Amino acid sequence: MTNQLCLQQQCGRLYKRMLQQLAGYETTIIDEKKWIEWGFGLTAKTWFGIQQEADNYVFDDQQEEITFFKVLKPRFIALIDYFTLLYKSALFQPLDPDGNLEYWQHERATCKKFLSKHQSFCRYYEQGKTSMDHIYFVQENNHQSIIFGVNENRGNLSTSNSYLLARVLSIKKYYRYILEKINFLTNAAN
Repeated sequence: MTNQLCLQQQCGRLYKRMLQQLAGYETTIIDEKKWIEWGFGLTAKTWFGIQQEADNYVFDDQQEEITFFKVLKPRFIALIDYFTLLYKSALFQPLDPDGNLEYWQHERATCKKFLSKHQSFCRYYEQGKTSMDHIYFVQENNHQSIIFGVNENRGNLSTSNSYLLARVLSIKKYYRYILEKINFLTNAAN
């Protein structure tokens, strides 16, 4: 139990501190791309530090392992993915207002399509179900990652659904960001 508290507490403290740093820096931004780059760097560096310790970590029991892959890891990976999505949008959004609005509407549709495709898993997670946790979030039952393109894993520290959960969390956060963009552009046009 001491091991579990140490890893869980360390992840919790680092995540909380990271969120505070992100919020503090966000209020001072002048250049959105620089904030995105900085945020990505901070989240990746924080996660890689945790991963380095966790690579040789032996979970005390299955519940500790499930907590790591269902709660702790997806939080960090979701932020890494979120900043990747933000950076892509900062690079590729059109400069003209009409094209910009169309771009964000397309991004919104893409997010909706992803969430719809994984609706049953989203519902499982949002409703706090646990009946499939031993399959979804235990390394012993590991399958190839369901989400491709997420390449933060340097060791063997993964389960297929921890990536899916991280992607769901990042898409939902990105979706809220998209709605803010659409709202801003719609109000600016009026």
